[in-house]
Amino acid sequence: MRHKRLMRIGVVGGGAMGCGIALELAIAGRQVVLFNRQAQSSEAARVKLERDAALLVEAGMLGAEQRTTALARIHRTTVLAEAAVVQDLVIESIPEDLALKQQLFKELDRLAAPDTLLATNTTALSVTAIARDCAHPERVLSAHYYLPAHLVPLVDVIPGEKTSPDAVETVRRFLEELGKSPVVFARDVPGSVGPRLQQALIGEAFRIVQEGVATPEMVDRVLTQGIGRRLGASGIFDRLDLVGLDFITSVLRGSGRPVPPVLAQKVDQGELGLKTGQGFYPWTPDSAAAFEERMARHLITQLREDRAAGRLPTPESEE
Repeated sequence: MRHKRLMRIGVVGGGAMGCGIALELAIAGRQVVLFNRQAQSSEAARVKLERDAALLVEAGMLGAEQRTTALARIHRTTVLAEAAVVQDLVIESIPEDLALKQQLFKELDRLAAPDTLLATNTTALSVTAIARDCAHPERVLSAHYYLPAHLVPLVDVIPGEKTSPDAVETVRRFLEELGKSPVVFARDVPGSVGPRLQQALIGEAFRIVQEGVATPEMVDRVLTQGIGRRLGASGIFDRLDLVGLDFITSVLRGSGRPVPPVLAQKVDQGELGLKTGQGFYPWTPDSAAAFEERMARHLITQLREDRAAGRLPTPESEE
């Protein structure tokens, strides 16, 4: 299977995720066939597509003429064959039901040309299991988007046990052409990384509420006005390097929590993060300064936007 430019895309499932994927593809000049089983669902997709495109125009990210042209590239259908035949790639975005996805991919595998790539947007299921009944499992892989698909740059690219390396590389290049930030995994990882991190956060949030430590509103404020703000400019491991791995170790021990072996090993080796020039990342004075400046600029932008919108009070200034 050789690398080719993917220009005709079928999207199966025109819900919130599928609409976002279709809109982004159309803006990028691709011809899109968006499949919904029911006419009512197809009409709901049209409304959402128009609303999302209008918001991009309002935000200055899309011109009015570009909006019209992009929406015209999306053909909505209730006939599955139209989304599979003569397409370069088909992206599935239907409910997380293994049997349902297996049946769909068996049908797509039958309808699509042998060189058409088939991608699932599964959040938690095995790509290998989804491709079980396909005659050409080498062209099946996962391209897992994050909601809203047209605004979040990350896409997880995950192969099944029989997925061709060429299929993975073709989809990776395709996503980069769209301006996405694909992360390619070496093997089938049900649940991927993002959903697993999110599930851990959700589980802890429920425990906090259940124990009466905080209300749902309090938990959401902690996330949106605290932790979530920083995550827009830093991840977990670069942030740990910034505060110091020895400090994090002390915090864990002080709270009675186990210290992960990978963290203990770093500390034992004297790799404490930014302060020693090596932690989970290598650091130089210049890279450390650039990281801190990027973080500060990101937080400044958020503060300005929230204060301008009245979501946060403006502090009183001394005269």
